[in-house]
Amino acid sequence: MFRLAALLLVASACSSAPSQPVEPESASPDLRGQWRIIALDGRAAIAGREARPLTITFYDHGYGGFAGCNGFGGQGLAHEGRFYGGFAMSTAMACGQPLDGQEASVQRLLGTAPRIEWRGADRVALVAGDRRIEFERNAPLPRDRSVIPTIPLIGTALSFGALDGRAIEMPGARSGPTLTVEGERFTLETPCLRQEGSWTQTGPDAVNLAPERPTSRACGSASRGQSEAWAQAMRGPLRYRTGPNGEVLLAGGGHWMVGDLVRRGSSDAASLAGRYEVEGGPTAAQRNGARPAELILTRNAYYLWDGCNRTEGLAIAFERQLFLHGSGVTTLAYCQPGRDEERFKQIILSEPRIGRIPNGLLLSSPAGTLRLRRTGDALPGTGGVTTRLIAGMRFTLLGQQGGTLAILPGNRFRLTQACGVTDGSWRSAPGERDGAVRFGPGRPAPACERNLAARPLQNAFLGNVDLVIGPNRDIALFAGRFGALRARMERWR
Repeated sequence: MFRLAALLLVASACSSAPSQPVEPESASPDLRGQWRIIALDGRAAIAGREARPLTITFYDHGYGGFAGCNGFGGQGLAHEGRFYGGFAMSTAMACGQPLDGQEASVQRLLGTAPRIEWRGADRVALVAGDRRIEFERNAPLPRDRSVIPTIPLIGTALSFGALDGRAIEMPGARSGPTLTVEGERFTLETPCLRQEGSWTQTGPDAVNLAPERPTSRACGSASRGQSEAWAQAMRGPLRYRTGPNGEVLLAGGGHWMVGDLVRRGSSDAASLAGRYEVEGGPTAAQRNGARPAELILTRNAYYLWDGCNRTEGLAIAFERQLFLHGSGVTTLAYCQPGRDEERFKQIILSEPRIGRIPNGLLLSSPAGTLRLRRTGDALPGTGGVTTRLIAGMRFTLLGQQGGTLAILPGNRFRLTQACGVTDGSWRSAPGERDGAVRFGPGRPAPACERNLAARPLQNAFLGNVDLVIGPNRDIALFAGRFGALRARMERWR
């Protein structure tokens, strides 16, 4: 019988010195790819059940493998000459000894931040104390694999459950440590302390935390030591990975932390509504009397004045990311040089992440960073937009993925793609924090299951999704944890 089980990987004692110097990370070969296990603790690895080869694949965001009995995998990243691994999730079929013991040894070692010892580009060993696994490169990563991008930390809240391979046990605490990252500040909350500080995103998967003096709280002695350990671990340069279901692994300086993204959906969208101008931007006087560029956000709509022309449309601030869908309504004034602020408009339209700063917002995307100063309240109302799904609606989904979404009687829906059809159910979710509609798709057509390019559209209608339909019932915007979809409404009922 198979079942899914979380195997807690317990940290080992301090590692012994490597038998040869570890190369600097920038000069090391690439760990990503599939590797064959050839030896464990100096002895040849035992072939798996049904003579299956023993392999581990290291991805950008983690690892997965087979060490003789069960399939397993988890989060992980190679950094500082070590492999920082999260808890392994595994099937749980008992195979008996020696396979059970071999598998447990492999999983434990992966969760103890072992050193990476290279023996050329295609031979490597992971070493922790007197334990070691030796690998030989077997194959590169498959080209058609699903890539899971790591999200920027701005605007996120992260709840952690383990530090350095040990589960958190703080008597009386309702939850583990929580790290909240805003525009330029972060806050670490534990039962015994609150610590604030500044932070910077130093790379796509790298941050630097600069903590200030913590504020202590009354707590039990059992929790105090752990709280202080967390405060020490969450400082300085750190690397991280985020998984498809909100998993987070943060590592650096010999420490690694495992947790989850706190799902907020669009629950704070109303508090983000308001009128905004560029902080420190040119005034009307500096623009020869012309009104400065302005963004107006309401709960479900936006109005953008770029200094010369005005556009508007639908807006959803989901998981602190701003998704917009223009209505096509725009003025077409001839813009004198310097009147329109192209960068301002470009960043706002690039699905930026949202962080709070004093009296404003910080928008950040690959297009750049923009500091916005709040100048007043947003316009009341949303101009006739709706967030209701009704049987008979039909949407044409825009973008490269294509397809149609039909809302059927009996709270059913049908997603049609070039590869086939996916049917499912939906229900309103007004009381849930993540969105207005909850989708439950069934199994897609076999051709769609095999087609990696078709999966993003299927994932878009999985779980809680926010929906906005325009006042003219012509356009719609869907936003969930896998991003946003723009749509054209073909039929209202």
